[in-house]
Amino acid sequence: MQALEEIRKKESEIEIQFRPVIEMYNLLDTYLPEVMEKEEMDASTILDKDWGQLVQQAVGVRNELQGQQATFKKDLIEGISVLVDDVQDFRKNFEKNGPMVTGIEPKEALNRLRMFSDEYGIRKRKFDSYNAGEGLFGLPHQSYPELVKTQQQIELLDKLYNLYSKVKDTIAKWKDITWTEIKEEIKNMTDQIEVFARDCNKLPGVLKGWDAYKELK
Repeated sequence: MQALEEIRKKESEIEIQFRPVIEMYNLLDTYLPEVMEKEEMDASTILDKDWGQLVQQAVGVRNELQGQQATFKKDLIEGISVLVDDVQDFRKNFEKNGPMVTGIEPKEALNRLRMFSDEYGIRKRKFDSYNAGEGLFGLPHQSYPELVKTQQQIELLDKLYNLYSKVKDTIAKWKDITWTEIKEEIKNMTDQIEVFARDCNKLPGVLKGWDAYKELK
């Protein structure tokens, strides 16, 4: 549909720019045929023919899609209805078994976050497709507040656990530092701790009750 729309927009522009050139070639071919090289004339003729065929093909495809419009629209409405129910079920599962469940270990929460992030991505792609379809058929756009809320929480959790993983990895590296090297590394370690502390304090208040945040603190 995007390609057809682009062709439709280009039709008038091509006509304005291209038609005078073709007419001039035709005049030259009629009155001064010896001036024009055969290859150049053939190229202009082929170009005009190819553009005309492209426009005809676009019209044919557009007419075919219009004939199937009722079926596409019906499938779209059914798909939206299924997605609405699916998003609600997904949200319930996220609240019951997701990374925000109280009392689970940060490592387990991180694994759940990755799993639910992948599942969210599947539903987001469907939402984008259906949203474009609604615009195509002039339908009102369906809202998915549960999907939006889940997206926001996944993004916040991702920030938390990215920081959590960085801190864990950094501490693991520090454990390998020998006592003879500690003196030289203290300044770098102190600076890194201050960076982590600033990043931790930037996290939204809604995250600050979770075990991963407590460990960071």
